[in-house]
Amino acid sequence: MSPDMNMAPVASHAGFVAKYLLSNWSIDPLITVPFIIVPTLLYIRGLGVLRRQNARTGTVALGTERKSITLFCLGMGMWIASFMSPILFWSMVYLWVHMLFHVVVMIAAPPLLASSKPFNVMAHGIPDSVKPATKRLLSSLKGNGPVGSIQRFITNPWVDFIYFNFVMWFWFVPRFMTLAVDNLYVMDIMHLTFLTAGPLLFFHFVDSPPYKSRIPNPMVRMGALLLCIYSSWALAMVLGLTNSPWFSVYGNIPGKSLSLMADQQIGASILWVLCMEPLVYTGYYNIYLWLNLSDRGLFKDGATPWLKKVRRGPAYVTGELEAD
Repeated sequence: MSPDMNMAPVASHAGFVAKYLLSNWSIDPLITVPFIIVPTLLYIRGLGVLRRQNARTGTVALGTERKSITLFCLGMGMWIASFMSPILFWSMVYLWVHMLFHVVVMIAAPPLLASSKPFNVMAHGIPDSVKPATKRLLSSLKGNGPVGSIQRFITNPWVDFIYFNFVMWFWFVPRFMTLAVDNLYVMDIMHLTFLTAGPLLFFHFVDSPPYKSRIPNPMVRMGALLLCIYSSWALAMVLGLTNSPWFSVYGNIPGKSLSLMADQQIGASILWVLCMEPLVYTGYYNIYLWLNLSDRGLFKDGATPWLKKVRRGPAYVTGELEAD
C-alpha cells in the first residue's frame, strides 16, 4: 500500500506560519523615527567616531566596550522587533501578544539600554552642523529657567516611579484599552507612554554615565524595584484570577479562535513571569554594586533612612557609581 502523499495539512500549517511571520509588517514613523531610527543612526555614527579615536589613543572610550555594544544591540533590538515586525499588529489582535509587547518595550529593553551607557556614543554621532543647537538645548535643560525646571520635574525619580506604575495599570482599564485598539492615535499615545515610562525609571536604577541617576543609593533603588514587582504581580493576579474577561474589544476580531478568557489568562501569566527577569537582574546589579562599594569602603555607613538620603546626596564617599 503506497504511503499517504497528501500534503494539504503541511501546506495548511506552512500557510498558518507564513500568516503570522511574513505578513502584517508595519512601521509607525511617529514612534520609530524619534525613538528607534534616529538614536540607532546616532549610535552607529558615534561608535565609528569613537572607535577611530580608540585606535589613535589606545584607550577605550565610555560606551565602546564590547559588553556595552552588545547590551545596546539587545535592548534596541527588542524595540525594533516590537515596533517594526508583525508583533505590533498581532498585539492588537491577541491580548497575550499585547502583554508580551508591553513587557518587552517597557520593562525588558530599558535596563539593557541603560547598561550600555549610550549617551556618550550618541553625542559623538551628532553631525557638526547641529552641534551648536544641541549644546544650546543642553544648556537650557541644565539651567535654572523654565526648560530646566521641566527637565528636573520629568527626571524626578519619584515622579518617574509613579508614572511607570500609572502607565502599567492605566492601559488595562477596559475603556482605555478599547480606545487604544480602536483608534490609531490613542494607540500611538499608549506606545509613547511605554517608550518613556521604562527608560525614565530604569535610568535611575542602572548607572549610565554621563547621565546621573537621582537615586544614587542602591538600597533605595532596591526598595523601588520591589514595589514595581509587587505592582506588576498585583495586576497579573487581578487579570488572571478574575471570573470574566475584561476586554470585549479583543473578541470583535473576525477569525480569532482563542477565547477571551484564555487570552487574558495567558497574558496574565506572561506579566507574572516575564516581568520578573528584567527587574531581578536590575536588582542583582544594585545588590552587587552595594556589596562592592561596601567592600571598598565607598559606601557611607549611615546611608539610611532611605528616603531622606535620596535628596541629601549620594550614598558614596568617592569613586565611580558603577560596580566593577
